[in-house]
Amino acid sequence: MLRIGEFARLGNVSIRALRFYHEAGLLEPSHVDAATNYRSYEPRQLRELQDIRLYKAMGLSLAEIRELLQKRPTPAELKEILRERRALLQRRIQDDLGCLARIEAQLQDTAMGDNPASWRIELREIQPVWVAAARERLRSYEEADDLFAEIERRIRPELVTGKRAALWHTCAKDGPQIDCEALRFLKRPASPTRGIRVYQMPATRMVSLFHTGSDQTIPRVYQTLQAWLKKNKFVSRGPKWEVYWLEPVQGNEEEALAEIRLPVLQRGECNRAA
Repeated sequence: MLRIGEFARLGNVSIRALRFYHEAGLLEPSHVDAATNYRSYEPRQLRELQDIRLYKAMGLSLAEIRELLQKRPTPAELKEILRERRALLQRRIQDDLGCLARIEAQLQDTAMGDNPASWRIELREIQPVWVAAARERLRSYEEADDLFAEIERRIRPELVTGKRAALWHTCAKDGPQIDCEALRFLKRPASPTRGIRVYQMPATRMVSLFHTGSDQTIPRVYQTLQAWLKKNKFVSRGPKWEVYWLEPVQGNEEEALAEIRLPVLQRGECNRAA
């Protein structure tokens, strides 16, 4: 048998680690002296110690390591475990890269002296949602109110949530007419009716920025978002979204709250999609 100090040197661990593995139920000494409590190990236990060190280096928890040591997986089973672990770590890396990108963006915003009290730009995953939509080419933005009214006339009120939204496929600066798709979010699918399209919008990654106050200042929000996209290597794909969470009260537009959304892809994703 090997004394604990010898076993620790051969296994490239500390004596303290061996004591910890014993107490955690990972590696029982072959013999413990009743009088001195001194631990001794069999040479074959070095193989178990190698497994423990490998699993620990892979980031497995003590409970997971204990289960593997007890189960003694076959090479095929171990390969499957390693594949699952690899997939988990890859997801964590992607999450961490996303956190890093947000930190970098915030550092750049701070360096530029942005107002810390202003709304923050967020990258969001928008979940699928059912909508009732009316789409027309308009001469002015104000005509969008007629599209909302048409939806509200033709869709049963109990199916509609309280929020309106608009997709701007083209805006006034893009041509002589405005291509607007007015939306009302639905609690559940509704039967389509003349002039109204009912469909489920798919999950979409979007960059989002809230806006309060008059519609006259919304163009500045779009300018801010476009600057953010350029700086963070994203491109906008698809129509501009405006979600009207709080409608303006007559005589007090400052109480209005809208969310401006742009569907986005990272530049590498955009090339693959093309």
